[in-house]
This record gives sequence, structure tokens and C-alpha cells, in this order.
Amino acid sequence: MQNIDKSCRNLIPVLHHGMHKGDCGRIGFFGGCEEYTGAPYFASLAALKLGADLSYVYCEKDAATVIKSYSPELIVLPYLRLERNYTNNYASLQIKEKILSVVFKQHALSVGSGLGNDPGMLATIRHILEYAKQKEVPIVVDADALSIIGNDPSVISNHSHAILTPNINEFKRLAKSLNISCEASFENSVKECAKRLGGVTLVLKGKDDIISNGETLIKCSETSGLKRCGGQGDILAGAIATFLGWGILYESKKWPNDGSVKYNDLPLVAAYAGCKVTRFASNLGFQKHKLSTQTSDILFSLPEAMNSCFLPHPFSNPERDISHL
Repeated sequence: MQNIDKSCRNLIPVLHHGMHKGDCGRIGFFGGCEEYTGAPYFASLAALKLGADLSYVYCEKDAATVIKSYSPELIVLPYLRLERNYTNNYASLQIKEKILSVVFKQHALSVGSGLGNDPGMLATIRHILEYAKQKEVPIVVDADALSIIGNDPSVISNHSHAILTPNINEFKRLAKSLNISCEASFENSVKECAKRLGGVTLVLKGKDDIISNGETLIKCSETSGLKRCGGQGDILAGAIATFLGWGILYESKKWPNDGSVKYNDLPLVAAYAGCKVTRFASNLGFQKHKLSTQTSDILFSLPEAMNSCFLPHPFSNPERDISHL
């Protein structure tokens, strides 16, 4: 792919006076239970720190108050339930209907951050994966949500705007479920997994991030910090989901653009952009905090990383003629 950095810059919104709330992206995040409340916070706030307008968190009811207390900027919806908390009036079908009454507003979704492995939670995420595939909604699949695909690849196969973000162990399990060997080359196995899933984009996180849609393979080798702390993958999921959402808005000409990024290339570009800005932010945090680097240090380095990674970019153009929009 030629000039991937330029393609990444093209997806970033150009602000103008004709914009309204939501025109820079409404991103939905599914995850968060009593045990894991930090992960959905990191993913959803990453979207806002990069420049999305609105970030929705769909979580288990016992996690909602905690997540709300982290940030008033997040829209927290306590719609998910552990299986043991199902009632006669609110179980799998009712949860699905409640979510679908709201989720259509989002430009892109991310599932898995802080999800856990409760059967009730996983059943709901399966409904969301099916919805995203049917409606062609861009979606990032991370962490425990990947197990759903390992058990039934058809739930995501042929969804061209789905991006899976496994770590090495999650990838090995996924590859095994698809009868793909990882012994020869991770680059080959990532490409083969993506191809076997019908053009889904895979991001194998590691020293270098390996990205493929089954045809094209690219690597993100941006320098990252040496400290590996829990939650970095959630920031990455949020970053990729944000660029995916911007890709949809780019296609609909929410801001003036030349249309040079093709629709079928959007997932690859979004994945690379998310990897690059997250790795850059990781290094910024590490250069300042060294061994004591925490995920929050990376999160709050995202604005600086965004400016450094993707300049020059006309982040605002208030005088631009937008009468055609």
C-alpha cells in the first residue's frame, strides 16, 4: 500500500464551522464487568483523547457506577448482564433488543475490553457481532470476545470491516481453531488466518504489529515503550475503532477530502493508524516514567502522539467552503 501515513492523515477529521456534535465520530464499546472496569475506560477514553466526539460504554450493571466515576465524559449504559443476573423480564433477547435500539447511532464498535468469560456476557457479544456483520458496521474484536470467533468463525467471516486484535497467545488459539500452523512464520499465518476468515483484518500485537486482510500485509514498527502494562491493548482497540469510525465519516464526506483512501482499504489504514499512534504514545509515556509507566500515562500521551504522528494535517479549516456538505 503506497504512502500509508498519508492515508492515515486523510481519515482524520478536518474541523469546520458546519460540524455538529457527533460529526467527528460516535464510537461504541462493549465490555466491563465487576472484575474488569479499567479496560473499557481505557478503550473508550482513548477514542475521546484522539478526537472522537462521543464514546459509549455498554457494560454490566455492577460495573457502570465505577466506570462513570472514572470520567463524566463517557456515556455509560449498564445494559449487559452476567448470566446469573438474568431475570424473566430481562434476559438475552431483551438485552439484545435494548442494545439494538441505541447502537445504530454509532459509527464503529469495539467489543471485548474487560468483558470476562461469563456465558451471558458472551451471548450478548455474539448478538453484536451478528448485528455488525449483517449491517456492515465496522467493529474491532479484542480480548475475551475473540473466543467467540474461535468457537464459531462464521459469526465474523466475510465481514470486510471487522478487525481482530489478538495478542500472541490469543492468536495461537485462533489459528489452531482454523487449523493453521504458526510454526513457519507469523506473517504467513496472520495472512492465512485473515484469508480463511474471508478478508477480515487481523492485527497481531507484538514487537512489530503484523496487519493483514488476507491479501495485503503491512507491519507497524513504530518505536514503543519497553514497559508492558495491562490496558495497552484496550487503548489500541479504542484507537483502531476511532479510525474505523472516521473512515465511515470520510466516505460520507463529513469534511472535505479527496477520496483517495478506498473503501476496501479503510480497515488496513485504520489498523495501522491505531497501532502507530498507540505505540508512539507508549514511547512518550515510557520516556518520561520509565519502569513506573502506567497505562494512564500512555492514555494521556495520545493527544501529543496524534499531533506528532500525523502532521502535517489541517485539523481545522474554518474558512473552507462547506456549502456542498
